[in-house]
Amino acid sequence: MMYKKHLACAVALAMVASVPRASAHGGEDHAAPAAPTAASTGTEHVVSGETAVFSVVIKYPAKKAEGPSPARLYVARADSSAPVEGARVRLELKGGLAFAADAGKTAAVGVYEVVLPAAPEGATANGVVSVEAGDAFDLVLVGDLRFGAIEPAAAPTGMTPGREVPLGGLAAAAGALAVLSGGIGYALGRRSRRKPPAATRRPEDPSALPQGAS
Repeated sequence: MMYKKHLACAVALAMVASVPRASAHGGEDHAAPAAPTAASTGTEHVVSGETAVFSVVIKYPAKKAEGPSPARLYVARADSSAPVEGARVRLELKGGLAFAADAGKTAAVGVYEVVLPAAPEGATANGVVSVEAGDAFDLVLVGDLRFGAIEPAAAPTGMTPGREVPLGGLAAAAGALAVLSGGIGYALGRRSRRKPPAATRRPEDPSALPQGAS
């Protein structure tokens, strides 16, 4: 009897675990949103964020603050990655750069643009994007936006441009070769100066008999 109760409980738990996550909206996945991400290339900074409704990617120039610069915002549906057309998109920044403005539409579907003011070199600002498309509205956190040029990576110590082998490694290899060559020459010299072994005399050799024997 106790075994049947345990079996019934196990079946009930399995059925509950197999039910897909749903909401009052009819089956949408409202799990925790993905964490914002940031990256930099040689010419652009890129940040992104996502919620259960929208995903947003922002690209803006990686250069020194010499004046306003345009930023592009790519807005898509989180469930299908389809670009969102005709939405109201607003970017707000707080921190090293305080800024808030609506992003304008572009000729590309799902791509919006806003002009960022000049920011202090190396400044960072936390960004949030509000997206309203039809009956859907959400706030998308995109994390910290970095401003300024990207410094080129410094070459490792002992490296010269256009070479893959460090100079220090070449010097060490040359030194090791010299030591090896010197050791071989020394061994050959000692071998050439070694005296030949003394000849042994055989008993039957007359010269081996004592002198004066008659």
